[in-house]
Amino acid sequence: MIPRSPFFDKARSWFWPALLLLGNLLVVCGTELAYDEAYYWLFSKNLAWGYFDHPPMAALWVALTAWIPGELGVRLGFVLFTQAAAWLVGRLVPRDQRWEVWAGFSLFPLLAFAGVFAIPDGPLVGFSAVWLWALHRSLKDDSWANALLMGVVSALLLYSKYHGVLYMVATLIALPRLLKRPTLWGAMLLAFLLFIPHIHWQWLHNFATLRYHFIDRPKVPFGLRSPAIFLLTQLFVFGLFLGPFFWAWLWKTKATTEFDRVLKVMAVFIPVFFLFSSLNKKVEANWTVATSLPLLLFLVRERAIPLGKKWVMGLGVAGLVLLFVGRIILVVPPTGEAFERGGELHGWADWAKDVEQKAGPDCPLMANRYQIASKLSFYLQRNVPALNIGTRLNQFEFWDWEAPFKGQNVCWITQIKRFPGLPLPTPDGKNLILVKQYPLDDILLSKDKSL
Repeated sequence: MIPRSPFFDKARSWFWPALLLLGNLLVVCGTELAYDEAYYWLFSKNLAWGYFDHPPMAALWVALTAWIPGELGVRLGFVLFTQAAAWLVGRLVPRDQRWEVWAGFSLFPLLAFAGVFAIPDGPLVGFSAVWLWALHRSLKDDSWANALLMGVVSALLLYSKYHGVLYMVATLIALPRLLKRPTLWGAMLLAFLLFIPHIHWQWLHNFATLRYHFIDRPKVPFGLRSPAIFLLTQLFVFGLFLGPFFWAWLWKTKATTEFDRVLKVMAVFIPVFFLFSSLNKKVEANWTVATSLPLLLFLVRERAIPLGKKWVMGLGVAGLVLLFVGRIILVVPPTGEAFERGGELHGWADWAKDVEQKAGPDCPLMANRYQIASKLSFYLQRNVPALNIGTRLNQFEFWDWEAPFKGQNVCWITQIKRFPGLPLPTPDGKNLILVKQYPLDDILLSKDKSL
């Protein structure tokens, strides 16, 4: 173990929380909104029990602080909830190990950036922490009060992201005896009742979210390439250079309590579940964000990380430095094609004003894809419809904001080159065009055609 000293004990109690907070605020205040963040900001302006892509918690979380101007107002709730999640997870380990939890939040990329971007992963991490804390209480004391807590938190977890159900399944796999508890069934019933408004929304909208994720989501040819990419990603997405060793320590360390057994099963079950998804779906790095907390918590609680070894500390520091450099790159992206993705976070406020000026004051502005429509809506502070021609469906299908402009000419931003338009390159290198004063009805006639 690291040698103990009064100075170290005092410094680490504030250093690690400050490192996580300041690192996240650096990105929050130094970048503009990503596409999906602007999209979820629109959700927050149109609160509902569900949305095409996700349950509603991300929208609610944005709405809580959206009264603050700019990007900070969109992201602040996610920053603070991540800090609260780290603090709560720290309550589940001995006091002298709490700094390890905070360090893990800074070292695990999926945990660190859950406190930066206004996406569903933030509430998922936050309520995962609350859920694990509630489960720990319930395993120690099988009372109806704790069952009530579990029921409420389970519903909140599902309202954050459907991934939350994997926690529940993994818990029953690890401890099937819990099925004999009346309190478990009571908690499940309460969670179901609290989730009914979302189920009703899905019913009214033909179960759009489930159809998208399980049927319509972009697929890749069936084969081993995608699973291989997924497995390679999982080696390093948890702890970067230490990632492979974290998995090795997890494998060889035995759980000493029922709670730790649940954590270990969760850490294994969630990646295995998504491994099967990777057989025919495009791999997303954040699929396994829910794995981060049980993996980190298990390793810390079981003292499985040999912190006394210099090479462990060296790789940990190298990972922290790399993540800090990553934050700097997001704030001040280098030029060049290799860093075009950085353009998603810079230059959009000026670009939106330029688009507005080119379109003119009397031409209703519309976009084709939801990403561009969302960016314009945020930076112009007005609703810009997305027509979704030749692209995947999304929440704009339900809003139908273009309906009042039928029969009129509009200014349309699109990637479809067969329409006459002015070149309109985006800050992230997309070659779009601005189609000016074009009949909206003629554009909509193309919606069911292959373009």
